[in-house]
Amino acid sequence: MHNVSPPNRHLKRQPRVMYHDTTSGFYGKGELQAVQLFNRSKYLQYIPEIFNKPKSTYTDIERSGERFIFALYSNTKKEESSLNKMRYDCVNQFVVQASSAILLSKLPPTTEAAHQCCRRIFHQVQTWQGECLNPSSWG
Repeated sequence: MHNVSPPNRHLKRQPRVMYHDTTSGFYGKGELQAVQLFNRSKYLQYIPEIFNKPKSTYTDIERSGERFIFALYSNTKKEESSLNKMRYDCVNQFVVQASSAILLSKLPPTTEAAHQCCRRIFHQVQTWQGECLNPSSWG
């Protein structure tokens, strides 16, 4: 398995998915939680390979990212049908439990936002590996 960590990171086997540079956590989840999830889930072990391969397709990249996000936000073994459905269910759950304003940053991303994020991450990983990809094609 290839290491796709950012150049200054020294953690083993964590995919770039966990180091989105524009936020301190991945969609309201802490970085440590994401790293622990990746390390204990064999279901997610193939993700670094997808982000390392220059010939990975949009579909492979987006599905890998969705699986990671489902795992990050799901407290059950039940699989959601889409990220949009999961987001809707989370909003309903937060409304029932809320005693104050709901923080939108705690919600999972929409499907389209997750796909865009995964494409940007793929582009960054490929750039680190010396591949020249058209940035406008990758978010």
